[in-house]
Amino acid sequence: MTTDGELDDLRLAVDAADAALMDAMARRLAAARAIGQWKRAHAVGAVDPAREASLRARWAERAAAAGVPEAMAAAVLGAVLDGCRAEVARLVDG
Repeated sequence: MTTDGELDDLRLAVDAADAALMDAMARRLAAARAIGQWKRAHAVGAVDPAREASLRARWAERAAAAGVPEAMAAAVLGAVLDGCRAEVARLVDG
């Protein structure tokens, strides 16, 4: 059983991980926006199904190696791809 101080420390660790996730999402969105601008300038379609399939496979491998449930990793990646895909499409399609 943890003491209140131990629980507070554990929650601080969760808060730090959440902050790192938010920072990573911001970096990923910035990269997706740059890709969207490149695709618009080069008349390339917004969605690349082969790239997304590759990402999904790589995430599944990394999740397994990190001990993260595959369904959890797939759900997070799905949400990230949905958001980034929408932003790229906005930039490409105007």
